[in-house]
Amino acid sequence: MKAMGCGGCGSKPSEGPSMSWEYATRVKHNPAYAVVVAGGSKTESDLRVVERASLVVAADSGAEFLRQHKLVPDIVVGDFDSCHPDTVARFRDLGVPVVCLERDKDKTDTEVALDLIAGKGFDTAIIIGGTRGRRLDHELANVFLIEHYARKGMDVIIHSQDSVIFGVSGDEGGPAIRRRVFAGNPGDWVTIMPITSRVTGAVSSNLKFPLKDDVLYRGSTLGVSNEMLDSTASIAITSGFALVLLHPR
Repeated sequence: MKAMGCGGCGSKPSEGPSMSWEYATRVKHNPAYAVVVAGGSKTESDLRVVERASLVVAADSGAEFLRQHKLVPDIVVGDFDSCHPDTVARFRDLGVPVVCLERDKDKTDTEVALDLIAGKGFDTAIIIGGTRGRRLDHELANVFLIEHYARKGMDVIIHSQDSVIFGVSGDEGGPAIRRRVFAGNPGDWVTIMPITSRVTGAVSSNLKFPLKDDVLYRGSTLGVSNEMLDSTASIAITSGFALVLLHPR
């Protein structure tokens, strides 16, 4: 990514992603991450996540957000049913690859963007703008993509104005992310929501209602509205797959 009118492009990993970690969103993840700028609600705080990314993919109307802030993505993808043609033309004139999709297709623009990111060797992708739009079906689809790509070995995190959503995984599927460490403030809400029929061996640290080798079941609200006790906390499981949702107080 580069700023409009600037010559320097953002760096891309030439080999594998770095194995050091950092907080770009509130949850520890690989710092060599890619970003999907999707439709939906976005704020100025999302710019920090975009500017630190190694690869930026604009999915359809996400290109409008980048143009508004004078940022140039590395790739633009979509059927462009919600993006002004002038924006697409502007980025194409700047040399940005544009992947045009049919409107009648089997995947959303966001999923195609994640496929492109996985194909370039990234194991971490952050979606901004994937929630709080006009389409609840798209929001839910984006959330379920977290598990889909975890089983393929890619950690997908949704960063929004009100929350951060990410996965925690046991043995099933791709490389397990058994323990997630995240940052916030005492009193921030933390919810763990099983996606598989059950999650076993759930253990937490620095949460008001501790998990101690617990079993959580899909459809139960037991894991809703826990609270952080310190500036960092963690959740781990041994089997199954769950979503973790962080909400600032």
